[in-house]
Amino acid sequence: MKVKISFIGCGGIAGAHMSALSKIEDVEFVAFCDVVEEKAKQKAQIYGGKVFTDYKKMLDEEKVDACYICIPPFAHDGQEELCIEKGIPFFVEKPVHLVLEKCKEIAKKVEKKNLITGVGYVLRNYDVVNKAKEVIKNEKIGLVRGKYFGQVPGAEGSWLHKKELSGGQLIEQATHTVDMMRYLIGDVEEVFAYKFEGINNKIYKDYNVEDASIVAMKFKNGVIGNLSCTWLWSGWYSGVEIVGKGVMLTYEGNSLTIDKGNKKEIYISQEDPMLVEDKNFIEGVKTGNSKIIKSNYQDAVKTLEVTLKSHESIEKGVPVKI
Repeated sequence: MKVKISFIGCGGIAGAHMSALSKIEDVEFVAFCDVVEEKAKQKAQIYGGKVFTDYKKMLDEEKVDACYICIPPFAHDGQEELCIEKGIPFFVEKPVHLVLEKCKEIAKKVEKKNLITGVGYVLRNYDVVNKAKEVIKNEKIGLVRGKYFGQVPGAEGSWLHKKELSGGQLIEQATHTVDMMRYLIGDVEEVFAYKFEGINNKIYKDYNVEDASIVAMKFKNGVIGNLSCTWLWSGWYSGVEIVGKGVMLTYEGNSLTIDKGNKKEIYISQEDPMLVEDKNFIEGVKTGNSKIIKSNYQDAVKTLEVTLKSHESIEKGVPVKI
């Protein structure tokens, strides 16, 4: 059975998914949509399929088995709802929205329709991450620390630099680290956050997001943690440290270190997590088995809520319940 795929959004991350999907035998590309027609044309020339600039027209005219929604946070404007209405399984890149109430409505509709969905929290698909998850089950964990350091991404004036379009670093990029903390430790109950700003906005045109943020977290299982983020650095680093009685696990990139003081084990993954992610989604679409997919829409909304409520805490200056 060939799984017929369409794309809404043909820039950046969409290209990475297309490359991975092209390695999966049962995938057939049938349609590409982008508001910049040239982007859709370029992908159609490579993978075959029709070109559209209107996603509604595409989903009306083309019979597809699944749709990839790879658009910026600000551009969500009915794409998921139309897929739900037509019963089309969809995969959406993170963050799933900028408006919490809206994405919660979408999650309810997905649940009601029992629709297969996937979300691009790609790190969940590393074997070393899932090894960490198994190890943690047998340990007495008390503390988790996340870190997302990087340089200002994109060209000057990019939508990433505008809070109303991206939500800022925490919501648009460090969401991966927040999600990893949730995936390994459990759901968050409360956050209290601070931000720093005033350097990058003097350097980059139209920059109005935070330069750095710190979020204290209380998890529902009693574990406490924090997340530190910044776009002031000149490189890139993301990682999570988990501390329990006599053990510390450190996950970063494709590696996991399990340190028990007198014994240290290091595991390096050779997997392509995006290929695993896309294979699992396609298999879920073919079989109707959603359990193989590491992140679905409903769960991704929980990660978004942590980041949005962190910004609420920043603005209000008080802890905020999740």
